[in-house]
Amino acid sequence: MNNGSTQQDAEDQKQLQTYIKNKTEVDLSIEVVLLLVGGVFFLLFGLLLFPISSGSLPYGEGSMYGLFLVLVSMQVITMGKTPFGDLLRSWVVVIIGLGMAILGTLAIFYPEDLSMLARVLAGAIVLVTGGLGTFQLLTAEDRARTWMKVPGILRQLTFAYGVVYVTEVLLGLITLVPGIVLNSLTAVLSTVFGISLFYLAWCIRQVTARYRPGLTTAPGGA
Repeated sequence: MNNGSTQQDAEDQKQLQTYIKNKTEVDLSIEVVLLLVGGVFFLLFGLLLFPISSGSLPYGEGSMYGLFLVLVSMQVITMGKTPFGDLLRSWVVVIIGLGMAILGTLAIFYPEDLSMLARVLAGAIVLVTGGLGTFQLLTAEDRARTWMKVPGILRQLTFAYGVVYVTEVLLGLITLVPGIVLNSLTAVLSTVFGISLFYLAWCIRQVTARYRPGLTTAPGGA
């Protein structure tokens, strides 16, 4: 009887360990998932922009900006992330996100009518996000000033955020003032931005795993 009970307990323990392992492997935060989606979007856009520039592929500018607005709206609705910083997910923030999603969706279906509005709004969002993000990264006490004191992943996180924010500023300017640079440079920047989003997602995942609640080591510690 005891042998049967012991075998059952061992089997249950094995199944629990398997479940925990599988859970750990797929347990990604919403922020990381959205960064990965954004990385895919900008990486593909950057790579496709090369043949688009040569006329080998058709290109719907309004639809592209509309899709970008939909992606941004997902961040606003799910996490309260806006170009002006993180906000509480109040109904006002959710409604703003829904409005952005509606505008983006309409721009996808009616790119000719909403192309300019979608472009200006997308450019402003990217520019403001990158500019404010850079300012906060350099001035906030709990960001680069603290992270750079800790060797390892926190320094990589600082670098990843820096690359993302600076690239956002450049892409925002290019979007708001079309034609100021060659499409090939825009393609390179978009590709770099997509790769940097993947890198940032990886850094955030590593930091979350290392400094998750319950551990004694804190990001600002040794």
